Amino acid sequence: MTTVSTPSALSKMEFGPTWLALPTLGDSLDPFDFYQRMAAYKRLIDDSDAEGIFGAENQLNFFWGYVVQLYWQWTTGRLTTPQTPPNRIDLDSMWGYGNYTLCIVPLVGAMRAGVTPQMQILPPDQAGQAEYISGGGKAGAFVIPQAMRGAVEAWERFFHQLKTLHAGDDLEPLRFTLWEVHGESLGASTDTYDRLASQYSKNEVDFFKGWIRMVDFLGSAAWRTDLEYMGANGRDVLPLRLLTDADIPGQTPDMTPAVNANVSSVIGLTRQSQWRFNVNLWLWKRAMRTRQARDEVLVMLDATFAPSPENAKERRKLLWYMLGL
Repeated sequence: MTTVSTPSALSKMEFGPTWLALPTLGDSLDPFDFYQRMAAYKRLIDDSDAEGIFGAENQLNFFWGYVVQLYWQWTTGRLTTPQTPPNRIDLDSMWGYGNYTLCIVPLVGAMRAGVTPQMQILPPDQAGQAEYISGGGKAGAFVIPQAMRGAVEAWERFFHQLKTLHAGDDLEPLRFTLWEVHGESLGASTDTYDRLASQYSKNEVDFFKGWIRMVDFLGSAAWRTDLEYMGANGRDVLPLRLLTDADIPGQTPDMTPAVNANVSSVIGLTRQSQWRFNVNLWLWKRAMRTRQARDEVLVMLDATFAPSPENAKERRKLLWYMLGL
């Protein structure tokens, strides 16, 4: 049984009209065509809900959050350069490569786990600075770059775990696995990100690297990435353009207070020393040990990254969670 990925909540999402007009994938996929990459997520969302584990309308599927992120990257120019042809994701886009590890890599894992049908992943049509997967389907075995092999295997294990679930089961254990694999995917090719970073400002590169570091905080809280949750949280804190070297993180006039605060927090993660980051993450993981704390993750994140007199009560509660009180 394959679920149709058209829940009613789509009408409230910016990507809804694009989603409903996506092409149907055949025997092959061009992952550098934006609409086909979106369609890859549709394939994952449809095929991963065979047992109805993600709700009556598939609205609780984890991959909706990935669609939100991809659409945001596309509409804010993070996937292209002035030279990129229309509707294409640039081979040397730092953001595009990062998304590839969270879209095509899991798709290959899903194919290997028998969750989604086999199809060929087309290679780039020209040389670039990054290595990508090719093959599969009628083309034979997948050719997987060394840096992506561990992540493909991890996603395959994720989908095998997913196949053991039934409608009504608690999704949090699988969500913890999702975030572990998510982090492994993004963290596998840090040298590639460095090669692709030259076309971006330092602020944008630091925002990207902080975006990766934030995974450890979100994953420790089993942050929800389903359509219901994403529709209510997190979409109004993302910058609607590329950051420049002239921007002052947290004080950019054409960004809302919420966006400024988020940009400042994310860039701040990158600019923290490794020692300080490790200590802060350890404390955060202690706070997130209980389901009650994880259910309050939004206010706990605000207390952690934006301490103020207004959230003093929440900061005390965060301390109690850290101490196990």
